Amino acid sequence: MTMSCSPLSLRAALLAATASLAVPAQADTAKAASDAATAADTAQPAQPVAVPADSIENTVFGGEEGDEIIVTAPRLAGQLDTDIKAEAELDEAAIASYGASNVSELLEALAPQTRSGRGRGSGRPVILVNGRRVGGFGEVRNLPPDAIAKVEIFPEEVALQYGYSADERVVNLVLKPNFRQIALEGEAGIPTQGGRFHSELEPSFLAIGEKGRVNINGGWEHRTMLRETGRDIAYDPATGRAAEAPARSLLPATDEYKLDATIQRSLDKVTDASINLRFDQTDSLSWLGPRNGDANDPLTRDSRSRNLSGTASVNGMLGDWRWSATGNYADADSRIFTDRNAGARDRFDSSQQSFGGNANLSGTVTEGWAGPIRLSMTGSYSGIRFDSRSERSGDVTLTELSRDTPSVFGSLTVPLLDPEYDVANIGRVSLTLSGQTQKPSDFQSLVNWGASLNWGVTDSLSLLASFNSDEAAPGIQQLGAAPLVTPAVTYYDFQTGQTVEITTTTGGNPFLLAERRRDLKLGVNWSPPMVEGLNLSVNYNRNVSHDTAESFPLLTPEIEAAFPDRVTRDASGVLVALDQRPVNFNRSENSQIRWGLNFGKSFGQSDERGGGRRGEGGPPPGGAREGAGGPPPGAARGPRPGGGGGGMRGRMFGGPQGGRWQVSLYHTLRLTDTVLIRPGVPELDRLNGSATGNNGGSNRHLVELDGGVFYKGVGARFSAKYDSGSRVTGGTAGDLHFGDLATFNLRMFVDLNQKPKITEALPFLKGSRLRLAIDNIFDAQRRISDANGVVPFNYQPGYIDPLGRYIEIEWRKSL
Repeated sequence: MTMSCSPLSLRAALLAATASLAVPAQADTAKAASDAATAADTAQPAQPVAVPADSIENTVFGGEEGDEIIVTAPRLAGQLDTDIKAEAELDEAAIASYGASNVSELLEALAPQTRSGRGRGSGRPVILVNGRRVGGFGEVRNLPPDAIAKVEIFPEEVALQYGYSADERVVNLVLKPNFRQIALEGEAGIPTQGGRFHSELEPSFLAIGEKGRVNINGGWEHRTMLRETGRDIAYDPATGRAAEAPARSLLPATDEYKLDATIQRSLDKVTDASINLRFDQTDSLSWLGPRNGDANDPLTRDSRSRNLSGTASVNGMLGDWRWSATGNYADADSRIFTDRNAGARDRFDSSQQSFGGNANLSGTVTEGWAGPIRLSMTGSYSGIRFDSRSERSGDVTLTELSRDTPSVFGSLTVPLLDPEYDVANIGRVSLTLSGQTQKPSDFQSLVNWGASLNWGVTDSLSLLASFNSDEAAPGIQQLGAAPLVTPAVTYYDFQTGQTVEITTTTGGNPFLLAERRRDLKLGVNWSPPMVEGLNLSVNYNRNVSHDTAESFPLLTPEIEAAFPDRVTRDASGVLVALDQRPVNFNRSENSQIRWGLNFGKSFGQSDERGGGRRGEGGPPPGGAREGAGGPPPGAARGPRPGGGGGGMRGRMFGGPQGGRWQVSLYHTLRLTDTVLIRPGVPELDRLNGSATGNNGGSNRHLVELDGGVFYKGVGARFSAKYDSGSRVTGGTAGDLHFGDLATFNLRMFVDLNQKPKITEALPFLKGSRLRLAIDNIFDAQRRISDANGVVPFNYQPGYIDPLGRYIEIEWRKSL
């Protein structure tokens, strides 16, 4: 077909279409299109309505003479532009399908995808907002998912570009440019076995505008006490615990009050500042047993903790360099009263102040042969002051601990190969080097360094290899906490196969050494081009540590042989006392493979143009002001295939319409997990009968499944987790078996604002959402038994998982 319009008119029309996609939803799009067309017809350079740092290909048309005209639309302002591909991306419909009430709940639901592959635990990921550092998690924890346009999840190596160490994954939250919400949320929950009730009330306010955002949240949460009589516990007549049951609690009664406020403002086109303040108080009451044998008069533990914290941050641009500065302060105080027989009452008071700050500068050092060489530098300081006073039977113990830690961190990213620079044609290859030095005031200097190699083979396939060498100091309480002796502690003795009451000593060990870590990671991330919406990842990790500082481990025969001076037995061999102060393990080593897939697609979309469906990505209605997001510090400008905008080609822009389904499956296979406690002592294999903790050895397999569907305001999510269990060998009662455990959870929710027939009949429900949650649907409990099939007293299900199956209903109303 021959096009009758002139090339100039066609260019004007295309510019008008592009401009209409980049202005706020409430703006006059016709005026924007007219302005763009006028600019084209007068042969002047078109001015973009949004000013993002990057752009993506949207639609290809054939011209009159067969020429290709490629129309580009702005990348979603605030997305990361990095050579390392995102492992997962969630658009508005995908975010809504999780049915979360705030960012904290959303991250909890995303834990299988955000959990670090380093194999060193599952701490919170690094959080960015619109591609920028924030003062702390407190700035974002209460943001409603409704205010988020996109979530990007990156591997640990991306953290280096923002001045963080590469030990946690990176989650970037891209906020909608215009959003306002006043909400009230109420929750009520109860375990199906009864015995405890939970209620919660949370008001909130959020406003996001051109000049920044304001977020205020309050809350009150109440939980009743769960006593031993509320669970089917087989009491041990030999210890007299049957008579104590009515006077003992499994879970305390608690009341929590909290108030949280965040203000973020744009000081100019490229500079932002924010401040977050939070106060919370928790009162708790536990029953410890009968007073002088009277089950109707329980001994109590009454505690109150108060926390006040604040963070402030500011960030901006110095030429092409991004800078940020952050300060923080927190004061945590607690007071605990513990009853004793004969009218005695112990008291414990503690206070901890933590404070510090950091400054980060990131940008392009020079243009290399394959792209810009980027540098990120961070200088930081942190301080801790801890004071405690323990009064027991007239004896007073005072503890005063402090630590000041200055540190310097830097990373350098060097592109090695890039087809766009005519350097080879095998994809993009970049090398990142990092280093850090720290000097705790109460410990030796610490040095960390690492290197990571990223190969973007194609737009959909990337490979990663990294190595890190780190040193870590023990915590100040591990080093210096005052000794604390506690009698009548229930403990399972592997040597005799009995549960006994012993006296324990806890506190600090000033002779602990620095931990030295060596971590290797190899990773593959692939989004098969033939299957839209599918992402596959495989990671291999090997961690080796020397002189790890650990709490005293479970007293197996192997541990007792390694630390005979920590154990006291009477003449008949019965365990009577244990020194549980921390120790250094000579060496620990583990390796694992973690692979998984994330698959999601939209369906039932109401509009399909330009080869893309509405709601599957792209910027939200409205453009970004200059400097509001864009590439990471110092990143190159221009399209970056294989970068954070993967999966954005061909998308049209708009809010979520129709439906969305998603499923993720991750499997962690532990290959090795060994510990050498001391030279000359046999090595412990935690995968084959050894243990260092009360929860047994290491599980060989961990499988995590999560899936959901969301359509026209109605959603459901299903999650499952399987842990293959373990065993601990030795002792007169034979092996202790920790059985497999599979748990299943269900979330069902409905956004009544998308059900006009209901809200017309009941106007009060307009803006409401209802959610029903069932945790541990089948009330699964891990069975722990000895070789004779007997469950040790302190391993009964009522002690391990007192709640069991738990049902909660939530109502949230937005004004």
